Amino acid sequence: MARTPVGFAGPNPEAVRLGKRLKDAREYVGITQEEAANHLKVRRSAISEMEAGKRGVGALEMKSLAVLYERPTSWFTGESEQLHVPEDVAFLARTVSDLSENDRGELASFAEFLRSRSKVNKNG
Repeated sequence: MARTPVGFAGPNPEAVRLGKRLKDAREYVGITQEEAANHLKVRRSAISEMEAGKRGVGALEMKSLAVLYERPTSWFTGESEQLHVPEDVAFLARTVSDLSENDRGELASFAEFLRSRSKVNKNG
Protein backbone atom coordinates (compact mmCIF):
# COMPACT_ATOMS: atom_id res chain seq x y z
CA MET A 1 0.00 0.00 0.00
CA ALA A 2 1.41 3.40 -1.01
CA ARG A 3 2.07 5.84 1.78
CA THR A 4 1.54 9.57 1.61
CA PRO A 5 4.80 11.44 2.26
CA VAL A 6 5.00 13.23 5.60
CA GLY A 7 3.88 16.84 5.26
CA PHE A 8 2.08 16.18 1.96
CA ALA A 9 -1.66 16.63 2.30
CA GLY A 10 -2.45 16.23 -1.40
CA PRO A 11 -4.21 18.74 -3.64
CA ASN A 12 -6.24 21.46 -2.01
CA PRO A 13 -9.92 20.40 -2.22
CA GLU A 14 -10.93 23.94 -3.24
CA ALA A 15 -8.35 23.92 -6.05
CA VAL A 16 -9.65 20.54 -7.22
CA ARG A 17 -13.24 21.89 -7.25
CA LEU A 18 -12.12 24.94 -9.23
CA GLY A 19 -10.21 22.72 -11.64
CA LYS A 20 -13.27 20.55 -12.25
CA ARG A 21 -15.39 23.62 -12.97
CA LEU A 22 -12.74 24.92 -15.38
CA LYS A 23 -12.66 21.59 -17.20
CA ASP A 24 -16.45 21.26 -17.29
CA ALA A 25 -16.85 24.77 -18.71
CA ARG A 26 -14.08 24.27 -21.28
CA GLU A 27 -15.58 21.02 -22.49
CA TYR A 28 -19.11 22.47 -22.52
CA VAL A 29 -18.11 25.19 -25.00
CA GLY A 30 -16.04 22.70 -27.04
CA ILE A 31 -12.60 24.22 -26.51
CA THR A 32 -9.47 22.08 -26.31
CA GLN A 33 -6.80 22.51 -23.67
CA GLU A 34 -4.48 23.67 -26.46
CA GLU A 35 -6.94 26.40 -27.52
CA ALA A 36 -7.37 27.55 -23.91
CA ALA A 37 -3.59 27.60 -23.47
CA ASN A 38 -3.17 29.70 -26.62
CA HIS A 39 -5.82 32.10 -25.33
CA LEU A 40 -3.92 32.54 -22.04
CA LYS A 41 -0.51 32.39 -23.73
CA VAL A 42 0.63 29.52 -21.49
CA ARG A 43 1.68 25.91 -22.12
CA ARG A 44 -1.06 23.32 -22.57
CA SER A 45 0.27 21.54 -19.50
CA ALA A 46 -0.58 24.65 -17.44
CA ILE A 47 -4.26 24.21 -18.37
CA SER A 48 -4.03 20.52 -17.47
CA GLU A 49 -2.47 21.39 -14.09
CA MET A 50 -5.17 24.03 -13.41
CA GLU A 51 -7.90 21.52 -14.19
CA ALA A 52 -6.27 18.95 -11.89
CA GLY A 53 -6.04 21.46 -9.04
CA LYS A 54 -2.24 21.29 -9.13
CA ARG A 55 -1.65 24.87 -10.30
CA GLY A 56 -3.17 28.08 -9.03
CA VAL A 57 -5.21 30.30 -11.31
CA GLY A 58 -4.41 33.99 -11.19
CA ALA A 59 -7.16 36.60 -11.13
CA LEU A 60 -6.38 37.79 -14.65
CA GLU A 61 -6.26 34.21 -15.93
CA MET A 62 -9.61 33.51 -14.27
CA LYS A 63 -11.16 36.59 -15.85
CA SER A 64 -9.80 35.65 -19.28
CA LEU A 65 -10.99 32.04 -19.00
CA ALA A 66 -14.43 33.19 -17.83
CA VAL A 67 -14.79 35.22 -21.02
CA LEU A 68 -13.51 32.35 -23.17
CA TYR A 69 -15.80 29.82 -21.46
CA GLU A 70 -18.81 32.17 -21.44
CA ARG A 71 -19.31 31.97 -17.67
CA PRO A 72 -19.22 34.56 -14.88
CA THR A 73 -16.14 34.29 -12.68
CA SER A 74 -18.45 33.64 -9.73
CA TRP A 75 -19.49 30.36 -11.35
CA PHE A 76 -15.92 29.05 -11.08
CA THR A 77 -15.47 30.10 -7.48
CA GLY A 78 -18.80 28.63 -6.39
CA GLU A 79 -20.21 31.99 -5.34
CA SER A 80 -23.04 31.52 -7.84
CA GLU A 81 -24.21 28.39 -6.00
CA GLN A 82 -26.23 30.64 -3.71
CA LEU A 83 -28.20 31.76 -6.78
CA HIS A 84 -28.37 28.38 -8.52
CA VAL A 85 -29.69 28.64 -12.04
CA PRO A 86 -30.46 25.46 -13.98
CA GLU A 87 -27.93 24.77 -16.75
CA ASP A 88 -30.52 25.12 -19.52
CA VAL A 89 -31.55 28.54 -18.21
CA ALA A 90 -27.89 29.62 -17.97
CA PHE A 91 -27.38 28.44 -21.56
CA LEU A 92 -30.36 30.49 -22.72
CA ALA A 93 -29.05 33.57 -20.92
CA ARG A 94 -25.63 33.23 -22.55
CA THR A 95 -27.25 32.72 -25.96
CA VAL A 96 -29.71 35.59 -25.61
CA SER A 97 -26.93 38.01 -24.68
CA ASP A 98 -25.72 37.83 -28.30
CA LEU A 99 -29.10 38.91 -29.71
CA SER A 100 -29.99 42.45 -30.71
CA GLU A 101 -31.97 44.56 -28.25
CA ASN A 102 -35.03 44.25 -30.50
CA ASP A 103 -34.72 40.45 -30.66
CA ARG A 104 -34.31 40.26 -26.88
CA GLY A 105 -37.53 42.27 -26.53
CA GLU A 106 -39.37 39.86 -28.81
CA LEU A 107 -37.98 36.92 -26.86
CA ALA A 108 -39.12 38.49 -23.59
CA SER A 109 -42.62 38.91 -25.02
CA PHE A 110 -42.65 35.27 -26.10
CA ALA A 111 -41.47 34.18 -22.65
CA GLU A 112 -44.33 36.15 -21.08
CA PHE A 113 -46.76 34.46 -23.46
CA LEU A 114 -45.42 31.02 -22.46
CA ARG A 115 -45.61 31.90 -18.76
CA SER A 116 -49.22 33.10 -19.01
CA ARG A 117 -50.17 30.01 -21.03
CA SER A 118 -48.57 27.81 -18.39
CA LYS A 119 -50.54 29.54 -15.62
CA VAL A 120 -53.79 29.02 -17.52
CA ASN A 121 -53.02 25.32 -17.98
CA LYS A 122 -52.24 24.89 -14.26
CA ASN A 123 -55.39 26.67 -13.18
CA GLY A 124 -57.25 24.88 -15.94
